[in-house]
Amino acid sequence: MAVTANQVIEKREGRRSYPVAASVHIYEGTLVFLTAAGYATDVTATGVNGFVGVAVGEADNGSGSAGDLTVEVWAEGEFVLQGTGFAQADVGSKVYAEDNFTVGVSISTASVPIGMVTEYISSTKIRVDIDAVGTGALPVAPLTTITPADAAGTPDYAIAAVTNSSPYGFSNAAEAITILYVIQNLQKRVLDLENRGS
Repeated sequence: MAVTANQVIEKREGRRSYPVAASVHIYEGTLVFLTAAGYATDVTATGVNGFVGVAVGEADNGSGSAGDLTVEVWAEGEFVLQGTGFAQADVGSKVYAEDNFTVGVSISTASVPIGMVTEYISSTKIRVDIDAVGTGALPVAPLTTITPADAAGTPDYAIAAVTNSSPYGFSNAAEAITILYVIQNLQKRVLDLENRGS
């Protein structure tokens, strides 16, 4: 319902609390994820669980039922996190959690996006500005951008009906080449959009 007067609203800065999943032990300073059921856990579940923050303290619910304990997390800020193979060129790259402590800048089968590299420290440490979005979306590695062998030439965007006799295909080569370059352009634009945010 719309209001017509000033309102006092509750605001919480930087930290959030989540009920912990059954039989889960979350350690201080580790990455915390959210299951589809809304419980905090310490596994990415092969990219399904969303990232919600870094554990402020330990929460040992190893012998408990779902929700018996809660864990408090930092949902924003910059944290020094660990992995392997980091380089100065990774600054500005998206960061993915591989487990509850290891991060990387490449997508793997367990990846969950957690933020962006703000500082290169060493080949095993980077500073990450976390983005606790909490959504569990399995990232998909981009396909290699196609490189048509034919020169772009003059684009033919007026694609005629596909020929319906053997062999099936475009009515002329220019149409096929245009489609390939459109696909290449879309691949580059999508990758650029993905690299702009975490």
